[in-house]
Amino acid sequence: MKKTQMIDKIEISRFKNIEELELRLDNINVLVGGNNAGKSSILQAIQFSISIAQTTSLAEFRRTNWKNDRLSTSLTPEQILYTPTNDIYTLGNGGSLSQKVEEAILVKFTESDSNETAEFTLRKGRNKNLLVAIDGQALGQQIRNIESPFSIYVPGLAGIAAFEQFKSEGIVRKTAAKGNANSVFRNILLILSQNAEKWSAFHEDLNDIFPDISIEISFNPRRDDNIDVYIIKGDLNLPIDTYGTGVLQTIQILSYLHLYRPKFLILDEPDSHLHPQNQKIIAGKLHELTTELGFQIILSTHSRHLLDSFQEVAEVHWIVDGKLSEEDYNFVKVLLEIGALDKGDFLNNGNIKCIVLTEDSITKPLKAILMANEFNLDETDVWAYDGCSKLDTAVVLAAFIKKHAPNARIIIHRDSDYLSEDEKRDIAQKASDAGLDIFFTAGTDIESNFLNKDHLQSIFPELTDERYNQILQAAIEENRVKSMETYINHMTQLALTEQYRGGPRVNNGRISTNCLDSFNTDRVKLSIGKKLLKSIKRQTQEEIEQRDVFRATEHLKNEKLSTIKQEIWE
Repeated sequence: MKKTQMIDKIEISRFKNIEELELRLDNINVLVGGNNAGKSSILQAIQFSISIAQTTSLAEFRRTNWKNDRLSTSLTPEQILYTPTNDIYTLGNGGSLSQKVEEAILVKFTESDSNETAEFTLRKGRNKNLLVAIDGQALGQQIRNIESPFSIYVPGLAGIAAFEQFKSEGIVRKTAAKGNANSVFRNILLILSQNAEKWSAFHEDLNDIFPDISIEISFNPRRDDNIDVYIIKGDLNLPIDTYGTGVLQTIQILSYLHLYRPKFLILDEPDSHLHPQNQKIIAGKLHELTTELGFQIILSTHSRHLLDSFQEVAEVHWIVDGKLSEEDYNFVKVLLEIGALDKGDFLNNGNIKCIVLTEDSITKPLKAILMANEFNLDETDVWAYDGCSKLDTAVVLAAFIKKHAPNARIIIHRDSDYLSEDEKRDIAQKASDAGLDIFFTAGTDIESNFLNKDHLQSIFPELTDERYNQILQAAIEENRVKSMETYINHMTQLALTEQYRGGPRVNNGRISTNCLDSFNTDRVKLSIGKKLLKSIKRQTQEEIEQRDVFRATEHLKNEKLSTIKQEIWE
């Protein structure tokens, strides 16, 4: 595990539509907002300032030196490694770059532990030159170093050429710094493959996202002009350019990370060519790599799947008109603004009569329960959204749904966890007041509904009452420690929250004793349902055979759901 010297803060002034902006950063930072909100401008400003610093380290500037903690020089637009537009003079705020010092483009980095800063300014000079200044040598020199790039900017991959000529490592590095990734795609893989340790780590991470594929490179510098790269999967051996953009973009991001080990990875809408499931997988992989390789990420996205995946581990910045939104960050409001909740998510040609909100990404168990209660699944949509079981989030989401599908019935699936009956009644009343229905699970989670003896015996007729009880009790004992830990930790966290609000001090001993007493009173209800069901499935598979327990049977009937079904369809 590599410790990262983090950039704690970036300040941007007078760049494109950004007047003044301060971003507080974490390991992973996500920019969200509507079209033309300024997300890409923020990423461009960061990479542009780094690129200006890198440009000043090129051979033609070898006589440019630091003096009194400042480095200043002039350069031409053509010399700058990366620029988001061919006309640099339009990058100033309002579309015009000024000669005045007080109106210069400014980007400032602040390091977290050392509080070292590096401030980059760019303004118009005479004779079409550009005047550049860097203040803060300690951090500024790190950022200037093009041999070990401080950042890698991946603006998105539209595809790669059918052929790619070999280029020297220095040219490849400069091209990568310009953001022209697709033109040196194979060269980067070739350079990476020459380091066995990095190549192996790259393949390992790639296989976590796309299992069972490997990359083979064919190039002989004595006879070849072009680099040939193939993807091997089973008996298939195909040129890399025949693969989809999602695979190529994943390869590009991972190869950049493993080859250059940057401090900063800048991604502009990396979701655009990835399947939702792969978006979630790559999000998890990037989170893992930030710790393993020691770098920070700043990315923009329109994808609810990527936002879902990063929500708990990232600093999310809601951008509006080139500024941070003054409203409190609200997950659903952001989803609405960025269009992640488009009409196709739920209208289904206007045939939807019921929408069920769930936090479970695997919806098969919930759908089985709905079928058992005779819901028409052709007219029912099940939405999986992190946070939707929180009532305030669900209310905002429901208001949006009602605007587009006013006659749709909205149900929240809520795990009972360790709620008391009084707490459930209170939540149900608040949901009802907001025009929502709520369905609570029988035990801690949705899987607990499938522990029902009659349901399991309808799947396994060979299962006697006596054997069912034996298997259930064995499952409870097998998972007892984990269930108790989860229960006690949950109740302790609730007590801590109450203490922070001015309530009584937490008494860990009393909490543990109360939890133990409650658990022994109702062991099935307070065990982790998914753990029990997994143990039961393993045992029935050994004794009988493997069968799908997530099937609709009459024993999964729920009074609340049956009533809702009658009100909608009868």
